[in-house]
Amino acid sequence: MAEDIYKSLSLTELRFLAEREGVKNVDPYDREELIDLLEEIWEEKIADRKLNNDIMRLKGKKYDIYREDLKGTYRETEYVIPENYPKTSIQLLLRDPFWAYAYWDINQFELQVILTRHPNAQFYLRVYEMTQCCADPENILGSFDIPIKVEDSSWYINLPNPGRVYQVDLISENVDGELKQLCRSTMLESPGGYWLNNPDELRHNSDDFKLFLAGYSNGSDHMTANILIQRILADLEDSKQDSRSKE
Repeated sequence: MAEDIYKSLSLTELRFLAEREGVKNVDPYDREELIDLLEEIWEEKIADRKLNNDIMRLKGKKYDIYREDLKGTYRETEYVIPENYPKTSIQLLLRDPFWAYAYWDINQFELQVILTRHPNAQFYLRVYEMTQCCADPENILGSFDIPIKVEDSSWYINLPNPGRVYQVDLISENVDGELKQLCRSTMLESPGGYWLNNPDELRHNSDDFKLFLAGYSNGSDHMTANILIQRILADLEDSKQDSRSKE
């Protein structure tokens, strides 16, 4: 895989990449020599990473043996968690109806190629708001972008409207404005609740409205900080003002 990507680069790009890897005086090397040299460096990195993991596992085993001597038969499984994963992917999780949490990994080799070709490349999250969980452009209501840094790996995203479906793309953009979609999250639905979707029923039914207000107060005349309930009450107030203006 690494060799194929290196072969797709120009001589200038290969020299730039070799200098980033610490190679001195790259001018005398021809294209094939640079490809071989970069591939050797990449294989050494992989070997070093494997060696480091093996060393960590060995230290873990030594510690387990010492711990067994102290605590008898008790043994705790120890896992080595990598700092990043080789697959470029992004995940989107719901925190509450108004906030989501996105986290992602970019394959380091892929990232290296992007920065070699476009040292000033910009990265950002493109958040899509949709009406339903269906990959149909007609369902897209709009989108907005969140600029991120290349070293970022997670972000909290404010969801403008509960009751909608959201999806996020991780995108790179070069100085010419060319976009590249690095990965896309699965779709996530922010729950709106029945009353958010049917405010007129709540406004015209006094019993339901009293029951709803019971959840808005804690019984001591203090209003709850539930942002979804506050949103519903605000929509009811707007609806009431609209009705008055029409009269």
